[in-house]
Amino acid sequence: MMEFGADNNGQGMLVLSLGALAAVITIAVYTELKNKRIPNWIALLGILAGLAIGYLPGGISLRASFAGLAAGFGLLFIFYVFGGIGGGDVKLMGAIGALVGYPLILPVVFYTAIVGGFMAIMLLIWKGRFWQVLSLFRRKSEQTAAPEPREPLTIPYGVAIAAGCVMALFMGVH
Repeated sequence: MMEFGADNNGQGMLVLSLGALAAVITIAVYTELKNKRIPNWIALLGILAGLAIGYLPGGISLRASFAGLAAGFGLLFIFYVFGGIGGGDVKLMGAIGALVGYPLILPVVFYTAIVGGFMAIMLLIWKGRFWQVLSLFRRKSEQTAAPEPREPLTIPYGVAIAAGCVMALFMGVH
């Protein structure tokens, strides 16, 4: 949960942090939907803003900002290594971690995974490949024919990250 001071400076830091967060996820979603990628400069600006806000009095602590950056980046990096998501998504989650801090980044990652899974299932249904994917889980001896190769389906995971972030904020900030 974001912990800000009870004074006006703490409220100002909350507004500043949420404003930076809103700008980062809005630009990230727009560029991903338009160009199918999240540029590095968006994540870099988010990271720098998060660390700067963490340094200022009344905001989340610099330690929480660094821990959020590490947790957000690290948790998604595992999926990047195995080819599940792109590098821009990993860096974006690191930037969000720097902006919201630790431990709020953990519910952000959780809700992002739920939204991303839902988006993936909906895409499979939309493209008529849901049952084909489920058939891959049957034992080899039960399969009668090899599935025909098709182009891989991708979802704009930055959208899932943005939705997960908004969900975590609504659930976690009082």
